[in-house]
Amino acid sequence: MKHTFTQKDKLVLQELGISETNAREQLRLLQKGANYAQLERTATANDGILVLSEKKSTEYVLFFDEQKSNFSISRFIPASGLASRMFKFLHFFLNRYDNKKETLRSYLNRNKTYKLAVFLGGIEKLPFYAQIKNAITKTQNGSIDNDYRYVFTEKVVDSFDKLPKALIPFHNYGSEQRSAAVEQLIFSTEFLVNNGKMDIHFTIPPGATKDFENHLSKTVSQLQSTVSAQTHLSFSHQNRNTDTLALKEDGTILRNNDGDLIFRVGGHGALIGNLNAIESELIFLSNIDNISVSSYHKQTAKYKKMLAGLLISLQNQIHHYARALAQGDAIDLIEVKMFLKEKLNVDVPQSLHGNRLTAFIEEKLNRPLRVCGMVKNEGEPGGGPFWVKKNDEVTLQIVEEAQVNTNDKAQKTLFKKGTHFNPVDIVCATYNHKGVKYDLTAFVDYEACFIADKSVGDTEIKALEHPGLWNGAMANWNTVFVEVPVRTFNPVKTVNDLLRPMHQST
Repeated sequence: MKHTFTQKDKLVLQELGISETNAREQLRLLQKGANYAQLERTATANDGILVLSEKKSTEYVLFFDEQKSNFSISRFIPASGLASRMFKFLHFFLNRYDNKKETLRSYLNRNKTYKLAVFLGGIEKLPFYAQIKNAITKTQNGSIDNDYRYVFTEKVVDSFDKLPKALIPFHNYGSEQRSAAVEQLIFSTEFLVNNGKMDIHFTIPPGATKDFENHLSKTVSQLQSTVSAQTHLSFSHQNRNTDTLALKEDGTILRNNDGDLIFRVGGHGALIGNLNAIESELIFLSNIDNISVSSYHKQTAKYKKMLAGLLISLQNQIHHYARALAQGDAIDLIEVKMFLKEKLNVDVPQSLHGNRLTAFIEEKLNRPLRVCGMVKNEGEPGGGPFWVKKNDEVTLQIVEEAQVNTNDKAQKTLFKKGTHFNPVDIVCATYNHKGVKYDLTAFVDYEACFIADKSVGDTEIKALEHPGLWNGAMANWNTVFVEVPVRTFNPVKTVNDLLRPMHQST
């Protein structure tokens, strides 16, 4: 179907910073449909996933500590999500339960809801229990009715549902509560302090900069005095020029009742532009909600240092080879081919010789590098490491279930057999051997977008999301996967996760 943009449409696109060419490309991708990844095989221990001995791990930790002062280093933490998903099952409960008609006990007996039972049974262990309890007694003049747990649930949702997840209290230390963002700052001191400073970048909801600055200012001041670290915070949000169009079931562009284009947020893959703006040579990338209480910080930081030490070691060798090729120095191409295969998981076609071989090697060396921690799969939802075939080349990729054609039984089975899971524990190197920063947008596989069936009101639509930040957006990076302990992965996807041992301070 050919789509026509009105003059008003073109003005709106121009205002958002979306070119008409880009908009038409979005519509082409939506019409084309899902471009599924072609899984070749699962990445497993010693077949795509490096398993290091304790001795080797320690060597890389020490190497990072020795070398880090030679680099500019920062953390990049996507933190734009709201907390509403944490409380989704509580919304369902509050919408269904009418405490005027039955007791909470009878409701629970009638509705065998495991998540709700866990929440209600563990409320005294929640980090914000005292805060919510005090708020209830204050508003009810000191009295609490028989349905206290219902009132508590209602108050939790009212207090936190609309906040960014980063600002939700995650941990309680008796004398203080720490939000996810505060805990991330404190955790960063274990590995990020470099030449007396720390640089941390959060992607946040639009308009939330002041809220984050005010929320974190006390911790920043404390860190400066306790660990002598000048903490530099920066913030950004998904640019509106990364918003995407959608199509209705009949193939027409989604519009509102006034005929105006409706745009949707383009997913976390839109953040490749934000990551591209970070000038640091080494960048630690992780999610805001993967953070444990402080007693586990040092051990978890050890593995971040290990990943970074390995990354520096690999980058040094990459730059050595790339520099030699660029200068025309004598170099053993067989040695370089073995390095590409054994260390960077890149197969060099046997048919390539002479200038074609040199050009291929140079192309593969001159790319951003990422070293990604992988944990053994314990049934957590999300993506994992796979060998993926595209254009007769097999490469290591992080693949989400949405990228897999689950109607293809063989592909679905292969995905389900994944032995490891992606915890988003990534260290990135983004400069070439000349000290010039790569344009990260040049290494995106734009065909690896997500197309999801959604609804807007009663209208069924096909929505487009950009290639995921650690999926298609990094598809053409050099990629190394390393096994890390599952205890380094402690995400908070629902409020009940805060009841797990890794989020309890005592």
